[in-house]
Amino acid sequence: MNKEQLIEMTKDLIFHATHFDLPYVQETYADKLLVVNVDESSGVDTMNKEQLVAFIRQNKEANTPPFSTKTEFHYAVGDENMGMVVMTRELEMNGKWSRKFFTVIWENVAGKWQIVKESSVVRG
Repeated sequence: MNKEQLIEMTKDLIFHATHFDLPYVQETYADKLLVVNVDESSGVDTMNKEQLVAFIRQNKEANTPPFSTKTEFHYAVGDENMGMVVMTRELEMNGKWSRKFFTVIWENVAGKWQIVKESSVVRG
């Protein structure tokens, strides 16, 4: 997987996830998913796939407006088995805007690209 393909897959992911496309999220995130979020106070929160799907479902059922898709891509690298994308995203969560530095790890599992790891850190 080359840099441009990884970025395009990630743009697609961002669009579908921010619009609470539950089937897409269930298919694109691996069962072994680990999401790690670090907040502005250095607190760490983690999620697995089940928790992420519940979050997406809750927003979909509440008719939450789509989240921002504004993204600045910094780096992407990959091979036939794994890829990594590093970016900054601007998000509004609970009425508060924040800039988050994200790293997304894609893995080719049986010919299907899925996200296995994702991390975010709030940027100043």
